[in-house]
Amino acid sequence: MRNFLIGIAAAALITTSAVAPANAQMFGPGNGLVNDAAHALDREKWDKGVGLARQALRSGSLTPTNVPAALNNLCIGLTGQGHYDEALETCNRAIGKKPREWSFYNNRANIHFYQEKYDRALSDYYKALTFSPGDDVLITNISLTLRTRKKAAERVGAEGKIEQQS
Repeated sequence: MRNFLIGIAAAALITTSAVAPANAQMFGPGNGLVNDAAHALDREKWDKGVGLARQALRSGSLTPTNVPAALNNLCIGLTGQGHYDEALETCNRAIGKKPREWSFYNNRANIHFYQEKYDRALSDYYKALTFSPGDDVLITNISLTLRTRKKAAERVGAEGKIEQQS
């Protein structure tokens, strides 16, 4: 699955500007809703994954150690749906419960990327690297973000030159 996500990120470099989320998180058989949400999210079935993650969080059956993973799954799903404000709030809750989990920072950085807040995205990607040094997903996302930020700056610079000439 990790190689699949790296492949998605590499393809994104060629076709679109999309960063790779960390894998949705799964646990043993006792956490069926979390697992089902993760499976749906890994197949980019955002609505189903969000519904299952919300159901898992409302169920009252999650252990305290599984709540951050369910929040992370919800964050991934909300990001996939384009609900960035709620996704950011959810990622922050996951980070608050498990502050040394690299994937939570990666997913929060992705939200900043999609909001074109590239410096904030880079800050979170680099923070994630402190917990998972050399991670391929993070390196790919950092590289993509640096290139996208540079293109955005060049575009703004070119537009400024056009306005000055008018």
